[in-house]
Parts: sequence; C-alpha cells; structure tokens
Amino acid sequence: MTAPAMSEDDLLVAVLDLAKTLGVRSAHFRPAQTQTGRWVTAVQGDGKGFPDLVLVASGGVLFRELKSAKGSLSAEQRAWLDALAGAGADAAVWRPADLRSGRVLAELRAAQRRSVRCSS
Repeated sequence: MTAPAMSEDDLLVAVLDLAKTLGVRSAHFRPAQTQTGRWVTAVQGDGKGFPDLVLVASGGVLFRELKSAKGSLSAEQRAWLDALAGAGADAAVWRPADLRSGRVLAELRAAQRRSVRCSS
C-alpha cells in the first residue's frame, strides 16, 4: 500500500519539528482568513512570495520555500528565491522527497556548523 502524499502543511510541521529538535531557530509567517473569506499574510513592501521559512543557526541562514511533490512556484516566489540567491543567500525549495532523502536534515546540520571567516 502506498502512503498518502505529504501535503505542504505536513512538510512544514515536520521541518519545524526537526529544526526545533536540532536547535535551529525558525520563522514562518502564516496567512490569516479575513472576514470576507480571503487568505492574506500581513506584509508590506515586496513581501508577496517571500519564502515559507527562515531558518537560522550558528553557521548560516536558510531561506526555504516548501512545496508538495506536485506544487509549483509562483512568479513572486521564484523572484524572491532568485533575488536571495543572487545576493549570496542560501535559498531553495524543499519538497517531501527532500525530507525523506535526508536532504533537509543535512542542510539543517550544515547550517549549524560555524563558518570561520577572516577579517581584514
């Protein structure tokens, strides 16, 4: 029997739990439903499409957009990931397969390792 597909919400819960277990700080900004039934996330500026998660550890910061196995990026999400990566940030997409393969754990652990930098 095949396991049911993991939703984006299930992936979010799993990643947040893993981050907490590892001592990696996390931030996720949830949308809220308005009285008219619209779902919105309170942001200003160019916030639309900002990655689902910001994960911070002693060795780095990860910006991650979470998607189900078949989910696709919006134009705004792609623009944010491209802008962050272009500025040198670690920005990427995680899917359920990344959790199962160990990629999520490996990247969280890598973010825990303190990078040594020379100052001039």
